[in-house]
Amino acid sequence: MLANWGHKRSNNPTGFTFQKKSVKFFSKYMKGTLIALLLLASIVTSAGNFEIRMNGTFPGAEGQVIRLMQYHDQITYREKEIAVATIDQQGEFELSFNTYQAGYFFFRIDHARMGIFLEPGKIYHLEFEPVDFSSLDDSRNPYLDPWYFSFDVIKPVPSLDYHIEKLEDVFHDFLMNNFAAIHRSRNRKALEDFRLLTDSLFGDVENEYFQDYYRYKFAYYYRVANLDNFENMTRKYILNQPVLYHNTQYMNFFNTVFDTYIFAGSRQISKHDLEHTVNRVGNYHALMDTLGKDTVLRNEVIRELVMLKALKDMHGDPDYRRSNVEQILAYASQYSKFPPHRNLASNILHQKKYLKQRSEAPAIVLKDADNQEVKIPDDFQGKYVYLGFWAAWCETCLRDFVALDEIYPEFKNDFTFIQVSTDRHKSIYDAFIENQQYPWKNLHFDGNFKLLDAYRVRNLPTYVLIDRQGKIISYPARGPGENLVTFFRWLLFEEERRNRGQ
Repeated sequence: MLANWGHKRSNNPTGFTFQKKSVKFFSKYMKGTLIALLLLASIVTSAGNFEIRMNGTFPGAEGQVIRLMQYHDQITYREKEIAVATIDQQGEFELSFNTYQAGYFFFRIDHARMGIFLEPGKIYHLEFEPVDFSSLDDSRNPYLDPWYFSFDVIKPVPSLDYHIEKLEDVFHDFLMNNFAAIHRSRNRKALEDFRLLTDSLFGDVENEYFQDYYRYKFAYYYRVANLDNFENMTRKYILNQPVLYHNTQYMNFFNTVFDTYIFAGSRQISKHDLEHTVNRVGNYHALMDTLGKDTVLRNEVIRELVMLKALKDMHGDPDYRRSNVEQILAYASQYSKFPPHRNLASNILHQKKYLKQRSEAPAIVLKDADNQEVKIPDDFQGKYVYLGFWAAWCETCLRDFVALDEIYPEFKNDFTFIQVSTDRHKSIYDAFIENQQYPWKNLHFDGNFKLLDAYRVRNLPTYVLIDRQGKIISYPARGPGENLVTFFRWLLFEEERRNRGQ
């Protein structure tokens, strides 16, 4: 819609007079100008409608980094950062970004993650419950027992997030008391009676994302309780329906329906067909044709999405040639007719190759005790890098230090040993290092949780072995007490043998 600029109409709004022969030119000129203005107005209006603005308060989290994340897709769940801010000294923060669709997002603060459903064109105000970060217990393993910081959406009210949270609460109470019996006896009426109740509670929520979420929430439980057959479910909820890539419940239902479908559920596709097409032919079009034998997969969008999901499972399966799986995925990532599928194929390839042998080691930068930058692995080209992540509360890490101290003298000329502390409070790290004085390079992660994400640190200790050219040898690598000496000696022996062969 064009903005109302407050101008009054007149018989000659331009104020110009011109000769008759100029009318045609001027008409073309004005038409082009009007189109340009309409396009500009459309862009401005669209940008405003697609922007999400968020502000909030988080007492006690002053100085903490708050990151808003989203999944690239709902099959690989590869994470991407959407917006980032530092909570100021008043405990306040602001975030803004553009998005074209409502969907699920999540905050990352420290080791914690908290989910929220957001809609484009909305302004949100959040209030987190106060937390004293200085008193958080570092002996609690945040990877096994992650933090959660509670918050309320103060504005808008009610929000999409509010409606979904209420629906989940109602579902949780019902399922805790009834689902086992429904699944055991296939009592369809009990679930339908429950749906009549939820219809009365949520029937007036006029939000497209919520309505789809609601519909596929029930579809999912009809499926897992075996209350309807596969053909009916796919015909009603999948075939000839739009693919709702950003709706978490649609994709939850889709993933459940097609989890192992082409491997074990399809009557028209045999394992021999799949192995022949992937291993012998190794061609995108041939695999699409093979899957097209199944009448359920006649829809090209659904067929390709199911194919990509299957290729994700084939990669690493010894029954399928990995290079051919990657070749088909690479083709789909470039030439699929459907942009979300190109994105998904790229994400599968990234997921399957990331931190794998011979892949590039992620580059990270930390500060040493002299406040000098240490670039890993770039600063250590020409030597192997044995990189470890640890914390003072981790007993296994401390035992590994004893073993590492024995290994270090033999390999210090060929290997750089770097240990990165993930202790939340740097004072704990400082005290530990001052008392121990280990000979290898010790660094602190300095609250950089992106660094931990880069190396997928999900438990401690975590070790990574990087070659002389900055490529991954093994991740996760052996710990110091796991025949590491034998492995290091073998690496050096093989290297010397190759060099003699040259």
